[in-house]
Amino acid sequence: MHETCNVRERPFATDGALHSLERLAPEDPLFDGPSLEDLREYPRRPHKRLRTAPLRAAAVAALITSACGDPSSQPVYATDAVLVRLDPGATLPPPQRGDDAGPPIVQVASVAPADSDPILRVPVPAGQTPDEYARSLSAQPGIALAEPIAIYTSSKTPNDSRYKELWGLKAIDVESAWSTTVGDRAIAVAVIDDGVAMTHSDLAANIWVNPEESSSNGRDDDGDGLVDDVHGWDFVDNDAQPGPASSGAERWHGSHVSGTIGAVGDNRAGVVGVNWKVSIMALRAIGPAGGRSDDLARAIDYAVDHGARVINASWGGGGTSDVIQRAVARAEKHGVLFVAAAGNEGAAKPSFPANLNLANVLSIGALNPDGTLASFSNRGAMLTAPGVGILSTTAPGQYARYDGTSMAAPHVSGAAALLWSARPAATLAQVKKALLESAGRADKKIDVAKALDALGVTGGGGDQAQPPHLSRAKLEFAAASGKTPRAQTITLRQEGGGSKQWVAKTDAGWIQLAKTSGEAPARLTVRVDPAGLSSGAHTGHVAVSWADQPSARTVLEVSLRVGTGPAIAVDGPCALRDDALHVPAGSSCAISLAGLAPGVTASSVQWRLPGGELVRGGLWYGRFLRRGTYDLQVTASEEGTDGISVVVE
Repeated sequence: MHETCNVRERPFATDGALHSLERLAPEDPLFDGPSLEDLREYPRRPHKRLRTAPLRAAAVAALITSACGDPSSQPVYATDAVLVRLDPGATLPPPQRGDDAGPPIVQVASVAPADSDPILRVPVPAGQTPDEYARSLSAQPGIALAEPIAIYTSSKTPNDSRYKELWGLKAIDVESAWSTTVGDRAIAVAVIDDGVAMTHSDLAANIWVNPEESSSNGRDDDGDGLVDDVHGWDFVDNDAQPGPASSGAERWHGSHVSGTIGAVGDNRAGVVGVNWKVSIMALRAIGPAGGRSDDLARAIDYAVDHGARVINASWGGGGTSDVIQRAVARAEKHGVLFVAAAGNEGAAKPSFPANLNLANVLSIGALNPDGTLASFSNRGAMLTAPGVGILSTTAPGQYARYDGTSMAAPHVSGAAALLWSARPAATLAQVKKALLESAGRADKKIDVAKALDALGVTGGGGDQAQPPHLSRAKLEFAAASGKTPRAQTITLRQEGGGSKQWVAKTDAGWIQLAKTSGEAPARLTVRVDPAGLSSGAHTGHVAVSWADQPSARTVLEVSLRVGTGPAIAVDGPCALRDDALHVPAGSSCAISLAGLAPGVTASSVQWRLPGGELVRGGLWYGRFLRRGTYDLQVTASEEGTDGISVVVE
């Protein structure tokens, strides 16, 4: 991790220790250079303070100041909105003066996943700063949390690009570990950063492929609300192209991180990562202006929901974010390791989010080639790894050397992935313990070979399989006008990949399964039969477990609403009665469409609000500002257009 206004240039020794990149050996691993003992002391230049790039006027209030390592620096906030979490059943405060001049119903975007409490992105009123507005909201009843959207940064410190030896991999003894495993494409590592150069010849073969998404067909095949997210997602530009920005010198940070984790091995070109084989999930959440806390939290949730075993966070800064903390805590519940760079301010403690006190977090400091802690590295990290003069991938076909705790963290992320490739059934606690036990007492440097041994010794019970992973946690059906809803299909797989026999059973006679056993990975089609059911809501479950380990079980919730009118469900102070939606004026609630048929996914659902605003998605949050009776229209492609009256009282 490194800050844009804290950049250093560091030339290396000359003599025979330096070679140009054009003279790299045609094979990797790349360990044909002189030993570290032959290198001279690195001459230092005075630190150069570089100009920080201008930030988006709509996103931030000022230039990033926290990047300079000044303890008095204040965090920078986005000026367009704040994040709000409501108490159960609560609603947003009544609109301020002037809010009633616009449309009667407006969308309030949520950044939380469907299985978590909603976290709403609430616009900041004119004339107020984000922190002022957040403080005023926090004093309101029913507000569990209100915080500004923080801006976090990542940057780098390039060195003389001719110094070719990958000393970092030797320092953590990954060579010995390679005799056991060189990695596995079944293990996914999420790189949440400024994008990944997916066409780089040393990365392309190791880029993650979403098994539940078809390539570029313009449809949301996996039902996650994102279209064509084949290799990940760009949360900055909100599209399926998570590569670096199209221009700018400071845009290869995530690509460099990715190369350390998993540059392709044994391909007779370039460099090699800790893993020769791995799946790098590209999640772009940091743009030229830095990374917004809401985008970073969404990226963490995406990684968890799509099967990442490790999340690499080579970013951070001043201030804290409850939204990010909740996303990392959710990752812990799903057994996902969160590896965070400690920070480059030379401070006594790691910065946020590396300082989170959660069981799945590992904070990483940076080491010099001589084994000492780098002067820029924050102290107090749980582990250390090489972080000075690290050669890795940048632009397609290119390589460069960077310094920073950003470069140290992916050594540990890669090590964790390597451990899971050797023991796919190992738990989060076992992998973390093995990494910690491998560390030296004085320098806390990881040793991958020792960690692999520790996992074999301390992994008793590690062969206990994790429950089946289902692509959906809940299916919603609706039977209107006596019709039978169309079937819905989910996918199931084993965490870490591989095949395994599964069985499934239901607890409700109206739930029908196309098959009740098979081999994972597989697709399971679920149907419902409303015949004989009374009008109203019905709930049942499908339990999916491993055939040889019945206790490793995942439960899918199935809901069926029988009645007339569109299959709309609400949560909050809203109520459905008399075929209309009744809402108190000034309140907000969640509105969803149940019973999506195959091919009719959340991203294909459109809601047209009375003011003309078009909202996409099967679930959205609305704020109802003016009294009156309005028409809310919903379109779900193959299902046609339907409508419901909204009575704002």
